[in-house]
Amino acid sequence: MEKIANINAEISDVMNDISDYLEQTRQGLMVDMGSLPEKIVRLQGRVQSAPREDRLRLTVFMNQMMQALNLLSDEIQKQHDLISRNIQRVEGSAP
Repeated sequence: MEKIANINAEISDVMNDISDYLEQTRQGLMVDMGSLPEKIVRLQGRVQSAPREDRLRLTVFMNQMMQALNLLSDEIQKQHDLISRNIQRVEGSAP
């Protein structure tokens, strides 16, 4: 059986990645999140394979990670909307 500490460490790493992506997005930087879905799927499998007593605790951490993903998604949408408005403004002022 895999130790809960190892899974927690990986969840923490992904949370740090999400935090970095969020900060970069807020700065208007382009962010490559291509590896994120694979990491999340792998983590989900590890959590599901954990013993029941560990799985319950790990699920709490996974839910926190999902909340962080929601924040990132909201920020990406906000930046997208801002860029769209700026493009419309520029196109509207073109001769």
